[in-house]
Amino acid sequence: MLMNYKANIAKDPIMTSIYFLLLLEGLKCEGWVDSADKWLCQVVNDLSMISHRSNIRQELKKKFKDTFSNYAKHERAQDKMKKLKMKNDNLDKYLAAFKTLGQCTELDLNNPSNLQTFALGLL
Repeated sequence: MLMNYKANIAKDPIMTSIYFLLLLEGLKCEGWVDSADKWLCQVVNDLSMISHRSNIRQELKKKFKDTFSNYAKHERAQDKMKKLKMKNDNLDKYLAAFKTLGQCTELDLNNPSNLQTFALGLL
């Protein structure tokens, strides 16, 4: 886009948003791209969906950051949860760490698969 900074495509927030969506690929973002594309079509048809202090490109950037920042945070917490082990027979510390990671991942800690993860960390 920097090469085309003088071209209309680089100045138009709708076109740069479409270009951004075209660059994203892979299974982890495929669904998000589809929903962002639908959102973009809705906004183009009804610009009142965007705050007067913002533009489409800024809103799309915010949506992307919100989605994938949280996603990465959840994945890291899940990985830590799977690797978490009780040390020195300190059950209270292990339990507190497990609950904290569970809250970060927004998992139901009473779900049998999560209870199994908890039990494996006790060994």
